[in-house]
This record gives sequence, C-alpha cells and structure tokens, in this order.
Amino acid sequence: MKESLIKVSLDRFKKNMPSYIAVGILCALFLILVSALSIIDELLFFIAIPLVALPILFASHVNCYLLEANQPITTSSFFNAFLGFFRPQFRCSFKGIISFLFSLIIYVGLTVISYVVMYAIFKAHYGDYFLSALDKLATQYLAGDTYEELAVILQENGGVLLTFISFVAALPLPFSIVTFMCLVSYNSISLYFRINMTSGAPSLMRLGISTTYRVNKKEMVKDWFKLNWWLILLPLLGALIAGIICVFGLKEYYLLPTFATIGLFIPLVFFLPFYFPNMEVLYHRYEESFKEGNVKAIEIILQRIQSSIDLSEEEKRKIEESFKSNDDKKKE
Repeated sequence: MKESLIKVSLDRFKKNMPSYIAVGILCALFLILVSALSIIDELLFFIAIPLVALPILFASHVNCYLLEANQPITTSSFFNAFLGFFRPQFRCSFKGIISFLFSLIIYVGLTVISYVVMYAIFKAHYGDYFLSALDKLATQYLAGDTYEELAVILQENGGVLLTFISFVAALPLPFSIVTFMCLVSYNSISLYFRINMTSGAPSLMRLGISTTYRVNKKEMVKDWFKLNWWLILLPLLGALIAGIICVFGLKEYYLLPTFATIGLFIPLVFFLPFYFPNMEVLYHRYEESFKEGNVKAIEIILQRIQSSIDLSEEEKRKIEESFKSNDDKKKE
C-alpha cells in the first residue's frame, strides 16, 4: 500500500524543517514586495512577475530540492539559481506566458460579470445620479480627455464613480491571480526533471514533458490538488480580509485592487514552507513517468525523421542508438 502523499511530504519537511521554513518565508516576503509594487504602478507589478517573482520562485524550488543531496543553501547558490531561470533549459518551467494569458481570460470574463452586478447595485442605490455620472465619464473619455481630466470626473459626486470602478476592477483580481498561481504551480512539477536533465536539446525535453502531462493529466491534477489546495484557499481568504480592512476600516475604496493583490500573497508566508516539499514529493511520484515521456519523445522524433528522409535500415538503427545513448547518459 502506497504511503499518503501528505505524510511523505510532512516527513520530508521535518527532515529539513529550518531550511524549508527559511526559504519559504523568504520567497513569500519577496512575492509580497513584488505585489506591493502595485501601490506605485500596476505596470511595475506585471513587469516584475517574469523578471523577479518567477525567478525567485524558481530559485526557491531549486535550493530546496538540493537539500536532498545534502547541499547547503547559501546566498551564492540562491543567486545562481535565480539566474538559472533564464537558461533555455528552464525557460518554460512555469509556462508563464500561457498561464498569464489564461488568467487574463478569466479576469476579462469575471470583469464583465463584476461590471453587470455592480452596475445593477449602484443603479438601484444611486439611481439617475449614478447613471448621469457614468454617462459623463464615457462621453469625456470618447472625446479624448486626458487622464488628469478623467481623474477629476471620477472624484466628483463624492467619488461614486471611483468607488464603482474600484469594485469592478478588484472583485475579479483574486480569482485571476490565484488561477495564474495554480497553473504556474502545476507546471512546475516538471522543473525537477529539467534539473536532472543536465544536457540535451530543450525542444526534446519540452516534447517529453508535454507528453508526460498529457498521459498523466487526470492523476497529476488530483495529486496536485490533494497537496496544494491551500494555495487556493489561503490567498482568497487573504484577499477577502484585506478587502474588508480597506472598505470598512480605511474606507479608501480606490485602494481596493491594491489591497486585494497584496492580501493574496501575505498568507503564503504560512504555506510556502510546506509547499516546496509538496512539489518535490509530487515529482518523485511521477519521476518514472517523465522518463518514459522522454523515451516517447525520442520515438516521436525518430518517426518524424524516418518519414521525412529516405534512410536505410542501418542508418535508422544508428540514429536510434544515438538518441537512446544520449538519453541514458542524461538519466545517470
């Protein structure tokens, strides 16, 4: 009978508890700092995600995984792993672009729903007062008014429009960001396989990884959720609490999107120390599947070569032996 994934992960955590706690808290603090950039400019926040947040997350994964080989975590090893994120071998470890586009679709869809709901609420509460203000904003926007002029309109009428827009923008944020986090997390299972594959064509590796995910998708999603459902609950709870503080405590409604964003990441301080051993256990559960996926990728490439080039049986045999020989070296 197989041991529970949760038990295996906890045993792994206990074995190197101080290191997991240190890296987890450090990673969470960096993510909170990145989210705080939204206070200055939301564009800075989005720029920092691929340039700072994902590399730090990657470095945390790598350094925790190296504990398995009894390698200590140092400032140098963390910085080297940070830079390693930009190597071709690890470029698609998180599938950041695809994850971002999917979460953007979620955000746009939920924004439409949020707009419809908030429009109905504000119309019922403020009536024509709200409708005329919204109409004025739309007219001035279409007339090409500057950002400063539109900002003045938003502040008029007691800031009703600013409150309306803040709610419409803030409500979908937690769900879209959590979607992005979950997609990045799920795709990062392959990161450990990439670490072990120290050589070889990145295209072959990507094909093998995609094959593994496709074949084992149902089981992998189930196991991921079993270990990491906290990654959904805690950020949403954090965003809710931050939103309540902003709305009922500070009563600064225009800060609601920023508070919701920062509130998402604060609870990660408590979960990330457990998250990294969770992901390592997940990889070990599917390690053989990744190796099999790599073999299938080689077979696919061989079939493509054989179908596009007229080779003799001897030439086909030599190419196949060459691929398999290289694959065996990578596994050692």
